Amino acid sequence: MIKSTLAALGALCVPVLAVLTALSVGTTATACLTTAASGSYLTDTAPVPAHARAWVAATKAACPDLPEAWIAAIMAQESGFRPDAHAEDRNGGTWGLFQLNASVWAGAYGHPWSADLNRNGTWDVKDGDLHATTAGTYLCDRLDGVRRIRQQHPDWAAASIPELDALIIAHNAGESRLRTYPTIPAITARFIVTVNERTAQWAAPTGDQVEPQDLPAPTPTPSPPAPTPSSGCVPGLGTSGPGVPVPVGAPDEVTRAVQTALSYVGATSGWAGLCDRLACRAWGYATSGYPTAATHWATMRADGHAHPANPCPPLGSFVFFDTGRPAGHVSVVVHADPGCDPAKTQVTTNEFYDHATGNHGGVYLVTLAQLDTLYSRTGTGYLGWSTPVCAGQRLP
Repeated sequence: MIKSTLAALGALCVPVLAVLTALSVGTTATACLTTAASGSYLTDTAPVPAHARAWVAATKAACPDLPEAWIAAIMAQESGFRPDAHAEDRNGGTWGLFQLNASVWAGAYGHPWSADLNRNGTWDVKDGDLHATTAGTYLCDRLDGVRRIRQQHPDWAAASIPELDALIIAHNAGESRLRTYPTIPAITARFIVTVNERTAQWAAPTGDQVEPQDLPAPTPTPSPPAPTPSSGCVPGLGTSGPGVPVPVGAPDEVTRAVQTALSYVGATSGWAGLCDRLACRAWGYATSGYPTAATHWATMRADGHAHPANPCPPLGSFVFFDTGRPAGHVSVVVHADPGCDPAKTQVTTNEFYDHATGNHGGVYLVTLAQLDTLYSRTGTGYLGWSTPVCAGQRLP
């Protein structure tokens, strides 16, 4: 079963925002990917005030590597979204949305707590807009430091935990605690648990949209390659590495489907919430013919086309996931592993790296293991595969 295979890899226990492994990219990209998963956007229903959402956006603008939901969870934990929050401690106290101490604030902002450069009568550390931007700069610098430490000390236990958890340790307890992990202050351990729980609750996973069957079909040609993002993430995320070869002897229709699916990789927009349409497009359909991927899967089961929990999806097949949301998710297999290893089975999927690339509805090449781990965090993950049956309108 795919679950047992992934469990053996230690993947299922890792939080959603830190489960990714680069596809044929280097160490810098791998570090970036641990903050780049889909599900990083803040949902409209998250209990974050409207004015605080602007501060979350400002923090993210200053540090694009950080997911919105995670930023909001940190802000809620530190200050309850109060820009004038203050706490006393033996080091002189902390101020503001992210509770920065005097030295951290001065280092990131270049001026002391009491500075009022915009002359609005409020210390800049207590000005929500200024504090959010400055905190983003600080968190990005601290994230770079965490990445360097983990790279220099791969034998430390802290080198194998989720990167954002390591960032919390450095922020809340100091980078020296990365050396002592798992021995960390109890308050820091609770901080990590609370932030991860809120991030999971407040994040918006992909694939939760009803398929609009009556909309015009997008052009079959992919969009231009993604632009280079302003953060440390590499361009072309989810598209790197050599092309995926189609096995010699594969049926012509399977070869065409795989090549069509791969032709969409690199598209930067147009596929937000349209996973079922994207999968069926590979097989020559304008739309899937089903309102959601979950309905598609239920129909495949009822019609005998499904292979529930089967860990060996063949080339060109559809793989389905329970995402924890009603619509579910589906992808098409473009590389099948003879050994049924989900970490070697590749699929094309929508939105997976949108946070890191700045795309909206982009198309990427990822592994079955990555998708399963992502959706295992909010749902039950991999459901199984089906033969590529669609009920929509055929393309000319």
